[in-house]
Amino acid sequence: MKIECMKNLIYTFVGSVTLVLLTGCSAEFENGTPEPWQREINPNENYEYTIKHPCLVNTEADFERARRKVNERAEPWISGWEKLCESRFAQLSYNANPQEEIVRHSQGGNFNTAAFDAGAAYQLAVRWKISGDEDYAKAAVKILNGWAKTCKGVNYKTWPDDSHRLLAAGFIGYQFAAPAELMRDYEGWKTEDFEVFKKWMDKTFYPICDDFLDNHFNSSAISGWMSWDLPAMLTILSIGVLNDDDAKIKQALEFFYHGKGMGCIEWSVKGMHEDPAGKVKGRHLAQSQEMGRDQGHATLNVGLHAYFCRTAYNMGIDLFAYNDNIILDLCEYTAKYNLTSAEDVEMPFEPYYHPKYGWHEKVSADGKGRARPGWELLYNHYAKVKGMNAPYSQAFAEKERPEGYGERGTAEAGDLGFGTLLYTEE
Repeated sequence: MKIECMKNLIYTFVGSVTLVLLTGCSAEFENGTPEPWQREINPNENYEYTIKHPCLVNTEADFERARRKVNERAEPWISGWEKLCESRFAQLSYNANPQEEIVRHSQGGNFNTAAFDAGAAYQLAVRWKISGDEDYAKAAVKILNGWAKTCKGVNYKTWPDDSHRLLAAGFIGYQFAAPAELMRDYEGWKTEDFEVFKKWMDKTFYPICDDFLDNHFNSSAISGWMSWDLPAMLTILSIGVLNDDDAKIKQALEFFYHGKGMGCIEWSVKGMHEDPAGKVKGRHLAQSQEMGRDQGHATLNVGLHAYFCRTAYNMGIDLFAYNDNIILDLCEYTAKYNLTSAEDVEMPFEPYYHPKYGWHEKVSADGKGRARPGWELLYNHYAKVKGMNAPYSQAFAEKERPEGYGERGTAEAGDLGFGTLLYTEE
């Protein structure tokens, strides 16, 4: 069916566009492919895992390697270590500011305060794991205890119905879980305080993420974005691991495989293309659902996918390899377009219709070149661990090396980051 005919059909029935209409007319369902949640479970869909703490994005093997390479002053690990030590968030002088309520709404809020403090706790925890200096452990635990004992919720008394509360809970939840997972074996963190922290994570962040993935706040799941579903999935998975909660772990994995939303891997891809430059050999470039929206969000999904898949991988579930390494194809498409903010890049594009925002007919140049953490993790996993061709992810990783935090002042909170130090394989 020609694109123009599709437009006329949809515009004729505007106001009553439904999932049935979309799946009947969109290119990805021309052959009657059922919705992801109607498919039978693929034998490759793995729910069997083993947790050996620490078991989120970082394992003890990561720190053993980093410690050895830093002590040898080997590159690029030593540059990654120096990047961490230079961070304003990784200092013993850092002053956290726990809030009674984390607030995010359409006009702003204080959510960056929580995100920056979570980032500081993570960076201080990493400094302790590599240096062995207990002062950094104490500083990280102080931040975690402060928030668990002060904060009573996200948008719980002001702006309780603003959908932006999902973005606060989703992004900040996994950022707090990561340092807690690293500090769980620190003898100076009292057992009772750790239990308080785990309950705080379960009470504060999980219900919002759970509600969103269940009903998308009473809206259509297909009218959302990958960058809404993915942080909710990642936070639920992270809380599940932190709290040894099988139900939450399987909930997050189930959404990746079959979820009614754009975080489901089956919905995330809007087109598969040959690389016009011929650099991607034996594979395809996968156009993600947000490439027609803007690059700020499209690049955001790279790190979210990296952390989600890495967490599962550390438990024995290889989501990186799922569906013939489709995550690599998604990242290669995104990297190819965003390697530069100026140069025009030839990109194949499959037009697609968004129920709320209409037609996306080309790659959006808005935010082109946005650099975020996550590329070192992806490049090292696919190219070094698996020996696969990942030219554009490699180029992005090399461009940003040594990878830092990704923070842009007060405009945008950072992320876990520091992949050069933590994920570079020998």
